[in-house]
Amino acid sequence: MMHRAYCYPRTTVTAVLSCLCLVLSTAATASKPPTYVGHWVLNQEETELLRTDLDDKTITIPTAGRTQISVMGIPLPGSGSRSASGHSPLTAKQPEVLRCKNMSIAVAGQTINLLYPDLDPSEQNETLRAGHYRGRDSKWSRKKIEQKYKTSERKVSKKWSVRKDGRLLVEVSIKYKKAKKQIFSRVFDRASAQ
Repeated sequence: MMHRAYCYPRTTVTAVLSCLCLVLSTAATASKPPTYVGHWVLNQEETELLRTDLDDKTITIPTAGRTQISVMGIPLPGSGSRSASGHSPLTAKQPEVLRCKNMSIAVAGQTINLLYPDLDPSEQNETLRAGHYRGRDSKWSRKKIEQKYKTSERKVSKKWSVRKDGRLLVEVSIKYKKAKKQIFSRVFDRASAQ
């Protein structure tokens, strides 16, 4: 007994193939790693090109219980006096990404792991969690990472994105209470494959 082969109409075959191509294309796009994943090395020259000169030679940055005056980033000795408020006279450190020369970025589920190997061991690892977590709001896409948080002293906003030339641009905005907002930009080159 012979079975007769059934021929599907051309439009049905075309529609099925189009759907299949769309699904495969979407899956391929979703599986691509974000552009910022990898190892990065500070590009000092490119960073200097983006450095904004301070409008004033002297800036005052209030800190908890103490005011410190600096000239061109160098604190003047004895420029602050302790307050009776009992707050620590220590100033908040700059974010790790502004102090490192090497950085690695990896994505693992709903977290982004940043490694700063040239910093003190206690500061080498930073983990960003999607959404609001422990006072920090973090979000990311394939092309950029953003994080914001505030403390009793300041508001900090950080953004990582890959420029058209393939370099990683990091922009950090820091706004101390009763002081002008400061914006820092750093440029990183992708580390060559070892």
